[in-house]
Amino acid sequence: MEELLKAVKRIKGILRKSEEEEDNFQEVIGKLSDVKIHGVQLPTMMLMEITDDFVKGYQDRRKSEAMKGFDEGELQEKFRAASYNWNNKDTIN
Repeated sequence: MEELLKAVKRIKGILRKSEEEEDNFQEVIGKLSDVKIHGVQLPTMMLMEITDDFVKGYQDRRKSEAMKGFDEGELQEKFRAASYNWNNKDTIN
């Protein structure tokens, strides 16, 4: 079981790094081909499925990264204040 967990960790690391480095598909599959479990290389079809599943989460990862440090409460408060000021601009001194 430990070998499987190590392989999963390594695969995730390769996929994240390949995404950051904008590797093409062939490069990703080549890097993943180096991952072995008990000395046995994973089948290429499996590596393609794993890669395809990872790609499906791309938009969520980008959105999550963009939202890092984002405070929704602060945004709501700013919106409330700015909209109040805008809607009452004729009465504000």
